[in-house]
Amino acid sequence: SLRWSTVNLMAELKTLNHHYKDMWVFPDAEDLAGLPAKATSLGKTRLLLWVTLILTVLGVVGFVMRASADGLSNYEPWGYYMAAFSFVFMVTAPAPLVSVAFRLIRSHWRRPLTRIAEIFALVGIVNFVLYIPLMLMIPEIANPNEIGHHSLDIRRTLWIQVPWGAPHFWETAAMFSLPLMSCLILLLSSTPDMSASIQYVTGAKKKLYVFLAGYWKGSKRQWLVMQAAIGALGGLYFLTLPFVQFLISTDLGMSLIAGWKDSIFPAIYTLMGFQTSLAAILIVLYVFRKWGGYERFIGASPFWSASKILLGLSLLWIYHMFAFFITFWYGRMEVEQNILNYLFVDSWFWIFILNALGSWLIPFGILVWNPVRRADWGAPLAGVFVLFGALMFNVRTFVGAFNAGREQIYDISITVVPPAVAPDIWDLFMLIGVIGLAGLVYLIGLKIFPVMNIWEIKEGAMYQKMGRLFRGNYLVLAKPE
Repeated sequence: SLRWSTVNLMAELKTLNHHYKDMWVFPDAEDLAGLPAKATSLGKTRLLLWVTLILTVLGVVGFVMRASADGLSNYEPWGYYMAAFSFVFMVTAPAPLVSVAFRLIRSHWRRPLTRIAEIFALVGIVNFVLYIPLMLMIPEIANPNEIGHHSLDIRRTLWIQVPWGAPHFWETAAMFSLPLMSCLILLLSSTPDMSASIQYVTGAKKKLYVFLAGYWKGSKRQWLVMQAAIGALGGLYFLTLPFVQFLISTDLGMSLIAGWKDSIFPAIYTLMGFQTSLAAILIVLYVFRKWGGYERFIGASPFWSASKILLGLSLLWIYHMFAFFITFWYGRMEVEQNILNYLFVDSWFWIFILNALGSWLIPFGILVWNPVRRADWGAPLAGVFVLFGALMFNVRTFVGAFNAGREQIYDISITVVPPAVAPDIWDLFMLIGVIGLAGLVYLIGLKIFPVMNIWEIKEGAMYQKMGRLFRGNYLVLAKPE
């Protein structure tokens, strides 16, 4: 049997050393019975809601002032808006895929973090809305000016033959598909939990739960259909997300710097998406464990297991960045040297140093130590630096791309290295406002949906226990598949 009595389980736990007590948790029947009521009452979040709301208002003010002064026809003044959008998209878009991927490979340690990851799907709606003004700014692919000896009739971009609807229709459709699929994954995954929590909620929230999950009876057919649907949507999301990341990194990055041709940069952008999403999920998970009262449901094992992945992604970042840099440095072409001088060693040098410190050196220095990786605070601490490094990466890349000179985008290559562009007050307002809006929507999502994946945590409690073999204590996992 997969169930054990509370008495026997607590007797087993008394034989464990401190390491295992902190590493794995085994909720008893009383804990699991109270989880639906606990997961649907977030607690005191009014201060955070007000802070993110104020930041959002500042962002709206910055956007309105920038639009009234510069309009939407010229993309150059909007570099910091683009950097803010790209940062939020980079952090939030891959988060639902983290949940799906760990579920597909049957990782038991992922159970406490799946719902935290899936709620990021709601921020995908914000990403789509923020993307609309950027679509209006993308310059024409065909050169509207007279073609000279150093210019092209069609600027270098992903859309070589300029098919119908390119780039606006296809990119908008791709961007819209991400929040559509991720929100469906969130809805499917949370349906059993909302059904089990109807009796613990009141008012509009109860009406919403009845409307979304009132049909759920928990039959075998419903469980099989739900899991198959999540798997199918997760597979489609896995195929679509790298494509959209490729579109953003090329059409809103590389194509705006004349002569920038690189197959490694989109891979770096995709890699950093998984790195930053995992970092953000672990930070939120640590907050729930430390201050949210979920110690009985969140052990140190999710942080320990995820820290190894985060360490690997940090090492992959420096590997890809070195491959990018050495290719251009060794090529020695004038356009390659100009791009390196612009984005790395001259104009944006100090921002690149901050980017490298946050995305690679500091996380590596933290996570390389075994005791730190095993601690619940190690991976979240590294995650804070990862998010900072990603912000610097997006500022360096996209502010740089937007301000490389509109007059040169139809040229064969960039011939002049522009200076870095510092933000003004409206840029700062938009930067913090976009991040604040993402935080506001995520907090609202935490208040609407159960913050823990109740059915997966209950399932995990039936599949695992601590057992003794000779003189050692070992985690015993049941494999129903």
